[in-house]
Amino acid sequence: MALVVVTLVAVMVIPRPTRADPSSPAAADGHIPRTIVDRYLSIRPPLGDVTVVTISGEPTRRKLLAATLQGVVNRRAARIYLVGARSVEQDRHWIDDYVARGLVHVTAQVTLDQALAAFAGEVAGYVVADYAEPWTINTATTVAAAHGGVVATPDEVEGLESLGLTEIADHRGRWPDAATAYSAITDTERANLRYRGLAIQQPDANNPRDFYVQQGIMTVYTRPSHPDYDQVMSLLDGYPADHPVYGYVADDGTEEVQAIVRLSQAGRFLVPTDTTDNLSFHISVAASQARAVLRPDTGETAKCDAAQVNVIVATSDGDNMVIPEAYLPSSDRWGSPRRGRLPIGWGISPATAVLMPAVWDWYAERATEADEVVGLVGLGYSAPSLMPDASDFLADSNLLDAALGVDSVWSLDLLLGNPAAPGWDAITTANAATGWSPDGMLLNYQDFGSAAVFEASGVPVFTARSTDYNVGASAIAAHLDRLISTPPDERPIVNFFPATVWNSTYDQLLDALEPYVDRGVRFLTPREAFACIRAEEPATTTTAPSSSSTLMTTPPDSTTTPTTTESTAPRTSTSSTATTEPTSIPDEESSTTSTVQGSASPAVAGSAAAPASAMRAVPTYVG
Repeated sequence: MALVVVTLVAVMVIPRPTRADPSSPAAADGHIPRTIVDRYLSIRPPLGDVTVVTISGEPTRRKLLAATLQGVVNRRAARIYLVGARSVEQDRHWIDDYVARGLVHVTAQVTLDQALAAFAGEVAGYVVADYAEPWTINTATTVAAAHGGVVATPDEVEGLESLGLTEIADHRGRWPDAATAYSAITDTERANLRYRGLAIQQPDANNPRDFYVQQGIMTVYTRPSHPDYDQVMSLLDGYPADHPVYGYVADDGTEEVQAIVRLSQAGRFLVPTDTTDNLSFHISVAASQARAVLRPDTGETAKCDAAQVNVIVATSDGDNMVIPEAYLPSSDRWGSPRRGRLPIGWGISPATAVLMPAVWDWYAERATEADEVVGLVGLGYSAPSLMPDASDFLADSNLLDAALGVDSVWSLDLLLGNPAAPGWDAITTANAATGWSPDGMLLNYQDFGSAAVFEASGVPVFTARSTDYNVGASAIAAHLDRLISTPPDERPIVNFFPATVWNSTYDQLLDALEPYVDRGVRFLTPREAFACIRAEEPATTTTAPSSSSTLMTTPPDSTTTPTTTESTAPRTSTSSTATTEPTSIPDEESSTTSTVQGSASPAVAGSAAAPASAMRAVPTYVG
């Protein structure tokens, strides 16, 4: 057995986080309150010299080994970055960008075998798992997270032992089914895990396992249609509700609604990460700096003219971390050299600023006047109207949005389509408590019968006008043709159309929609639209169809399906101890280091995988 060299460091023992103190009005200064960061992370290690490991040609079982190795090594300092966990192009984008910005120092580019040899001394051992018993991939990930090991299939054991690594556990043949396995591992390992929550992860998907191992996250898998769903989801009951559930919760839109409702009714929220790679590295890049603040609105916006067709187009699903990480940077989306010609809203979760700080900065610093980053779903994907007490969730969402300079927010809480719904009372309370409210709100991904424009809690609201979730450039163009032919007094003053990010690129939107400018269509960013409404006159509160406890069904008007296979969310220390890795995170307020993708409700078209997204046009929700 090789000698394992472990560095002991003093760490702070920190109490469970509480909501950030809102005694002072929130400020757009780029400093995220420390208690908000602590919701997402159990540790935030410093950056070290970087080894880039290319795994693009490796089979799935070896990518599993690579991801868990990365998670172990990146606990003490973020030093391994994987290329080819997703695509080489997508992964190289960020490491090349980080180098160009002077944020990281790459000292080696190696193969997986070379990385294993170089870092074997930091690994406590291996846990054996087998894809023939898929639950063992997740149980082994949990044990690796608890004890600093890697996950290996039987084919990898000989090579690991040649490096001096020994077996921590062999999970083959130990349990008859997933629920039994997850319950058993919860009993034995919960106390050994840093993170106070779960990841719900497909066993055959490896990309985020580096993050789960690094953060010490219990990893399970179930779906609402599975017979073990209640049993597996009950494992959450032992954890506080103030931390996100990671991974993903559904394989279609019906499951998505069921799962998001269940989470919401328990006061919980989801941060979709099930296909996002390198998170254990991204969390550390530029983390000690204040975040870049979004471009403020400095110009005057002319009032909306009813003689024109006034339109907002905004891209969806950016609460899924894979969207800002892998989709938007492409050369036909945010990376398009033509970006800036068409005013557009880009739906991106403000949690990006916590989990991928330098990625957030890249968008904030490169936005043109025609680009507006819209804060999608606050802390994470949930339906706050269904929470037992949404005050902390909404207040911390406000504080996070405010710190980043977010002007416009985007909610997927269907019940808010009724401006008289009780959920607005909680929003009013949170706005008062934090001294902040957005310029306005975009609501939902499709039209569920609400008024197109109304005001609630002193905030103008634009609800989605599309009748289907899967709306791309050609479908929006068809909507514009209908609006142009509609008399001005029979159409809304502003029309909001989400563009489904899985199958809509910026270049497609530009090619299809820019010609409509010559036909009298005025394209606006969301904040321009909110300003033009206010310049016109105060929005009138309109009573939308009630969202009381009734079944609502809106048939889809399209059979379009997505073209992707993606899975569619100040502490004080009183004592110290010793540990084998740092359990400290940078204090985002002071920039110093201190010791952290649908049951039955209007959780609405959320942030699912593309297969799930296809169901978002089949809304069966109970309020």
